[in-house]
Amino acid sequence: MNLEAQLATAALDTLHGSRALPAAEAATELRDFLDSISTPIPNSARLADASDALKTFISKLETGNAATNDDWGYAIQAMESLANEIR
Repeated sequence: MNLEAQLATAALDTLHGSRALPAAEAATELRDFLDSISTPIPNSARLADASDALKTFISKLETGNAATNDDWGYAIQAMESLANEIR
């Protein structure tokens, strides 16, 4: 499994694990994860796009608003799409 696939899988695990948390805690966990993968991967536009979707989602959580199922679904779908493209 290449690095992009590993990161997408880790992001999915983190998203699923964060879903049961209150918005502020989920935002912190997801932000910590995103910061941990901040080292860019050369020629990885796909990962950049998926990371942007995750950043947007985290920003929404950081406002203190509860995320809708659609919000969670969009963030999860972005990472699943990345993982499926790489396989």
